[in-house]
Amino acid sequence: MNYYDLIKVGEKFLAKKKILRPKYESILLFSKINKINFNNYFTNGKKIVSKTQASIFLKKIILRGLGKPLSKIIGKKEFYSRDFFVNTHTLDPRPETELIIDFIKNFVENRLTPLKILDLGTGTGCIIISLFLELNKKINVTGDGVDISDDALKIAKKNARYHDLSDKINFFKSNWFSNVKNKFDIIVSNPPYIKKSEINFLPEEVKKFDPLISLCGGYDGLNPYRRIADKAKKYLEKDGFICVEVGNKQSSKVKKIFEVKKFTTVDVLEDLFNIERVIIFKNKI
Repeated sequence: MNYYDLIKVGEKFLAKKKILRPKYESILLFSKINKINFNNYFTNGKKIVSKTQASIFLKKIILRGLGKPLSKIIGKKEFYSRDFFVNTHTLDPRPETELIIDFIKNFVENRLTPLKILDLGTGTGCIIISLFLELNKKINVTGDGVDISDDALKIAKKNARYHDLSDKINFFKSNWFSNVKNKFDIIVSNPPYIKKSEINFLPEEVKKFDPLISLCGGYDGLNPYRRIADKAKKYLEKDGFICVEVGNKQSSKVKKIFEVKKFTTVDVLEDLFNIERVIIFKNKI
């Protein structure tokens, strides 16, 4: 069987399973699995595929047909133009979260002194790793990434090794601030913010393949923000900032949570759908 024919088999199967872009995903899966260029399909489509290649590909196609996200099958997801390892113990990095990177890059543009960053609920480590890679060109950056999940921390450390940052970022287990010792200039977090009552109504691929602990934010989706706001002052430098991602229609409620704890709202960033997605707070002494 050649490349063209195998891709066609995958395309037909995915189409039956109502996958929106069956041909694209079939080509993408084959190219990623075999580490070849996506455009190989158009230039070497008649090349014979080995039985092993075909078998592995078809197993992956079946998983995709069952609803497993492409990123979880491939094992990687792009964030801020870089690849990050993912699995079922981590949420996929999302484009909305890149707003945090953009803000902090602009915020420290003229900074000359070292910057200390804490990433709460680090997951894949994509936020703090991206910040290191973007900012270390200009200033000295140090920081910690913490998570309650041992499995997520393994992925974060793997991503740090992949990006040559193993000796730069300290990843360790912590239930929010429980094991944090230092003070930081910036605290970042993309915490769980789905209401407990809404979990069962999430898409199947989310419920089956994303970790519940990274989705559920309690009865109203706001428990993590309360936990962060309640303890953050102890771990922030005098003029420190907190950047958090929030869910749809949560912005005003999250602002109140932090303002009650004597934080000042500095800025609110909207995503491409004009949803208030990232809020920046300043430590008010």
